[in-house]
Amino acid sequence: MRRKLPPLRALVAFEATARHQSVKGAAEELHVTQSAISHQLRQLEENLGVVLFTRKGRGLSATKSAKLLLPRLTEALDGIADITSEVGPDKGKAIRIGALATPALTVLLYELDNLRDRLPADIPVQFRKIEFDDGLDPLEIDLALQIAPKDLPGPEDWITELLTPEVYTAFAAPDWLEKRGYDASNIDVAKLGPRDILLIDSDSEQFSQIEQWFKDASFALADCWTFSHHIWALEAARAGQGIVASTDVVARNYVERGELVALNFPDFISHWWYRLLIRPAREKDPVVIEAANWIRELINPKTASLARKKVM
Repeated sequence: MRRKLPPLRALVAFEATARHQSVKGAAEELHVTQSAISHQLRQLEENLGVVLFTRKGRGLSATKSAKLLLPRLTEALDGIADITSEVGPDKGKAIRIGALATPALTVLLYELDNLRDRLPADIPVQFRKIEFDDGLDPLEIDLALQIAPKDLPGPEDWITELLTPEVYTAFAAPDWLEKRGYDASNIDVAKLGPRDILLIDSDSEQFSQIEQWFKDASFALADCWTFSHHIWALEAARAGQGIVASTDVVARNYVERGELVALNFPDFISHWWYRLLIRPAREKDPVVIEAANWIRELINPKTASLARKKVM
């Protein structure tokens, strides 16, 4: 049987607006713009051939048609939510966590015990590798840790939460410092060579900032070691091959293990930010809330600062 139904998004927008008696409230709940809500309301009114709201001061007043529609629509949407929660990828409450390779390998995977203690033992946890420019598939991922320019909008239909900017610091291995006769608080840049510097070649912003660190050096950054992946540069530094510019979050475990030491070069803050992405359908799921808090605590510099490690 073919049903004549209005667009589902328009119905959802109407139901939220009617409950809040506010376009703004509906937009905040659904994580869309107010103009998107207004567009959906107009579409639904045109589809039904009735007026659903009238202006009342700064707010909205539901018409008789809207009041008739609201309770049954709310019940229907709740029913859809209930039945869809029993099938598909959320069955059994499995949680899928996406992350870029660098923070996953250097931060998240070292704290699995912490996550294990937060979640019920019968909750399956699946990790998925993502890329910066990936379109997140809600059938594959429930929440994700991503790094992106601060002003870049998050993916459509995902909740986006900015966590902290990338803060770059210079690091070197204790063995490298000892071998060169350097102290972490007193590096003579004039004595460094191009093969003492380990760079990530894809990070143009990093290049421009690091030039300030080595303005008194006798070489150009283009002549330094360069690596196509952050982990490669970090591992080279850990192996005693030179100085690397890395972020406080990514280098944290290296420092805690005594494998790298933060040098006294000035830190610089990138315009790239760590951000948390959550699929709205599972935003209120206690399991997803716990996993999201786990990520927040690991990435937030207030709970994991390298400041105490710096030699002044």
